[in-house]
Amino acid sequence: MYLIKITFLQLVVLLFINIQPLNAQPYYRMSSDFSIKIKSADGFQQLTMGTVYYDKNIEKLVHQINFPNNEIWVTLDTFMYRIVNKVQISKQKIPAIARFSVFHVALSAQLPDYGLRNSKFKADKIEYEKDMVITTWLPPDNVKDKFGKIMVSNKNKQLYGIVFFNPQGEILSKQFFEKYVNVQGFMFPTEILSITYVQNKESYELTTYKNIKVNNTNENNMYNYPVTFSK
Repeated sequence: MYLIKITFLQLVVLLFINIQPLNAQPYYRMSSDFSIKIKSADGFQQLTMGTVYYDKNIEKLVHQINFPNNEIWVTLDTFMYRIVNKVQISKQKIPAIARFSVFHVALSAQLPDYGLRNSKFKADKIEYEKDMVITTWLPPDNVKDKFGKIMVSNKNKQLYGIVFFNPQGEILSKQFFEKYVNVQGFMFPTEILSITYVQNKESYELTTYKNIKVNNTNENNMYNYPVTFSK
């Protein structure tokens, strides 16, 4: 299941970025139909489809899956819950990724640099290439042996791509954010392509979103889907 797979972007955000909502930001929740296509370097392929719900005030990430199976995944704090036929069948310890998801970052108006401006990373240089603005961010000195630079590109003041490097300058992963839509003034990418490099082999994950709704006051039961906190 893709939810328990923490990306390099999420790892960096978890360690170094403090996502804080802006007081003037009116957007607090969103939902969207989604599909996730995975193709790994070893030939494994997987398709997952459903609807995602996120309210930044609740910080509970809810995926209602309708393919390949009907079930619900709830990510809350450091746990991921699976519910089938309204019965909670598992509870798994995972990193606290909900608050650092693309949904929370977008709703907090920090998507153009994915919150790096509020992190311990420092902007090193800015380059201009055709219609793109590319900013290179350097990690804190005390972790330069573990993390390399991050390059972030923007088109029309919108996040377009993020490239992660290891300390030796080799590319670890890339993410591309494309086909933005405007929903009541809220801008969100409807296509996110993640490419991961392991031993010179590429793995792909393509996520698409459609039917995006913002500040929807209906379906409160999905935005705050109940889970059991028993051990």
